[in-house]
Amino acid sequence: MLTGAAGGAAPLAADLLLFAVALVTAGLLWRTGGRGSGGLRGWRLLALAVLLGLGTSLLAGLLTDPPAEGRFDATGQLVQLPAALLALVAVLTLLSPGRLRRGGARLATETALFFCASLVLAQVLVVGPAMRTQPLEGADRVVLEVACLVTASVLSAVLLLIAASPGPRRGAGALLLLAAATWATTHGLAIAGEDLQLAALGGAAPAGELVSLLLLCLAALRDPGAHDEAPPTRASARINVVGQLLPHLVTVAAGVAYLGAPLLGAAPSPAATIALLSCLSLTAVHRAAAARDEHRVAARLRRSEAYFRSLVRSSSDAVLILDGDLRISWVAPAVEPAGSPGLRGRSLPEVVHPEDAVEVAAWLTGEGSGGVVLGLCSFRLADRTGAWRVFEAGVTDLRGDADVAALVLHCRDVTARLDRELELRSLAFVDPLTGLPNRAAQRLALAELLAGEDDGPTDAALLLVELHGLRAALENAGSEVVETTLTEVARRLRATVRGEDQVARIGTELFSVLAHGTGDELDRLAARCLAAIEAPIVTDAGIVDLSGAVGLVPLDPGLSEGQAVDRAELAVVAARAAGTGSVRRYRSELSAARDRREQLREDLVGARDRGELALAWQPIVALDDQRVTGVEALLRWQHPVYGEVPPEEFLPVAERAGLVVDLQRWVLREATAAALTLPRSGVALKLAVNVSAAHLAAGTLVGDVTAALRDSGLPPERLVVEIAESSLEVGALADDVAALRLMGVRLALDDFGSGRSSLPALGRLPIDIIKLDRSLLSRVDRDPYSRAVCQAVVALAATLGIDVVAEGVETTSQLTALRALGCGYAQGFLLARPIGLAGLVQLLESDTGRLWPGVAGRVGAS
Repeated sequence: MLTGAAGGAAPLAADLLLFAVALVTAGLLWRTGGRGSGGLRGWRLLALAVLLGLGTSLLAGLLTDPPAEGRFDATGQLVQLPAALLALVAVLTLLSPGRLRRGGARLATETALFFCASLVLAQVLVVGPAMRTQPLEGADRVVLEVACLVTASVLSAVLLLIAASPGPRRGAGALLLLAAATWATTHGLAIAGEDLQLAALGGAAPAGELVSLLLLCLAALRDPGAHDEAPPTRASARINVVGQLLPHLVTVAAGVAYLGAPLLGAAPSPAATIALLSCLSLTAVHRAAAARDEHRVAARLRRSEAYFRSLVRSSSDAVLILDGDLRISWVAPAVEPAGSPGLRGRSLPEVVHPEDAVEVAAWLTGEGSGGVVLGLCSFRLADRTGAWRVFEAGVTDLRGDADVAALVLHCRDVTARLDRELELRSLAFVDPLTGLPNRAAQRLALAELLAGEDDGPTDAALLLVELHGLRAALENAGSEVVETTLTEVARRLRATVRGEDQVARIGTELFSVLAHGTGDELDRLAARCLAAIEAPIVTDAGIVDLSGAVGLVPLDPGLSEGQAVDRAELAVVAARAAGTGSVRRYRSELSAARDRREQLREDLVGARDRGELALAWQPIVALDDQRVTGVEALLRWQHPVYGEVPPEEFLPVAERAGLVVDLQRWVLREATAAALTLPRSGVALKLAVNVSAAHLAAGTLVGDVTAALRDSGLPPERLVVEIAESSLEVGALADDVAALRLMGVRLALDDFGSGRSSLPALGRLPIDIIKLDRSLLSRVDRDPYSRAVCQAVVALAATLGIDVVAEGVETTSQLTALRALGCGYAQGFLLARPIGLAGLVQLLESDTGRLWPGVAGRVGAS
């Protein structure tokens, strides 16, 4: 297939060069056929065809002698036929069957016409000169004729590939056709060169084959695959036109060659005559097929045009077509205003609303986008009644399309949608009860205010006003009274602030004020807001009294909207903690405290695993014999950064984080296990462990106590479970207490006297111990009322058979007063601070467990 065309006349260097290029071409074609795109497997067959032609040529050269000078090389042509047939199959494999069917009779006729014309040229230009040079008969003549048929078939298949392929693939098809034509011309001229007396043809044959191989490589590299549906380009359109004209051009060339053959002294062969007559017949058939296709396409175009014209006219969307001067050349009837003048012939910027003209002109001229018209634009056009309608338009720039050469605007009437959006916006940003802006509106106004200046506002502040008393009003008077109350509060607040200040309702019991002022004006405004709230509100159900707390944060430069709201919330929490009717400005300490709480909450999760938690032990002393009769296990946390964190700080954090139950379960296990290691001097020490309301509410207390006692082996009668006074409202308390008492565990009521009266619980629950709160004992030594209350509690406990423990004893005078009242037990810093387990063991082993301050001991001794 490569050097065989030269009949062995090419120099050895040319043969070696062609051999190397053929191998490279085969490798490139094989790699191209392995790409993932569809329709590329035929390139691998072409690679095999190249290798097959190369192999057969080498084999023929080795096994047969070269023909005599001027003799037809039948063997050389015969060995190339398998490679040519495989190349024909490869080209056909590149074709898409669906596109072949789509081409129809017209494509088949054009291919047949090209095939017949190619045969005419082969008969006139190749077979005729070869027959004049030497008599070809029998097998030699058959080989030559078959070679012509196969060559014409390969060329026709490549032309079919161009005509049936999508636009992006036609460039590769054109290169493949050039490669095939170069290969066929080289072979044909090599066969006919002796008769034509062109001595240079023998040396030019290797160069022709080299060019055909290079073109074949370029075609493979350019092939995107059969399924590439990219839009056609001008180059692909030109190639398509050339592909349609090529059969006719070859037919004309065949006719000229046929008629000119006698002038060269050679009569055309009968095969050439038959092929030329076939060309003439196929030309007539092609014209008939083309006329039928044109009629069908014209009818389809008329139907399509009528269809789309009806769609455009009946569409609610407006279509405007603008020429190069932005004048309206066509407009959909749906937006054509009644009467005259109409929109046609007028410039679009002239017919839109005057306020939109500049924006529309800038959009259509591509101002700001490098002359490219893109994106959406909204403008107003007058309708048939003269009212302005809002249209949202997208644009398609078809000025580069010769068939349209215009800007096409696709407009949608969005007037109703904008009206609904305005209505929804009002609903989304307005509180329906008070008519004030809601939280979303407040956040938006705050963000706009903070972004209003480069350095930010310096005379503005955000006030959060929290109402107290609404829940009581709801319980006593109902929701209608609460709604009336909120409406009145909103009216009062709005009347209290300036006209440019914004009052918003951002929560059920929370209002905000975006206020302006300097100096102490903002503090006075906060006081006026409180006064407006605290004034009695008259309703149909009676008078409603409210109170409140106000948090105030100045809007400093550089403050973000989120930071401002966060600071205001911290300030209102501080005002609430300070008491009703308080105003608190934001301080950096509030954020620091909040950050510390957040850090503690995060670090508390793994504190136990890191070994940061430990138990401290505070002795409980019997006042009659001055000996330690029990200990209370207290949880301590040694934070790696903050040091020792007080329990009153981290226990509320643990309760809010849902960790307190797990911590108290750990305390139960550790304390009961450690209690067995304590030395005994007489009566076994009691172990007191605190239990929170969250632990009771979790419903696991009985199980946790049971597990701790079972694992440690501590007798149940030595364990005292301390329940805070605030835990008496837990619903399952009675059941848990009864279960613990059945187990033998003792029950203590902790913090007695710190909150609401716990006296009813003394008769309802089987309580063994009362622990007087330190707030009740703080003035027992000098306040007759506190002494009387403690005396009554001690007397009541004695009547009920309940022990009394005074906790938080810090002075000797308090201890003396308690002994005088008959209190049985005490604990506090005066007697002993919470200590570690080793210190507790040392304390219990010294002086047989006696623990008494010197001054109090002398008083007691006396």
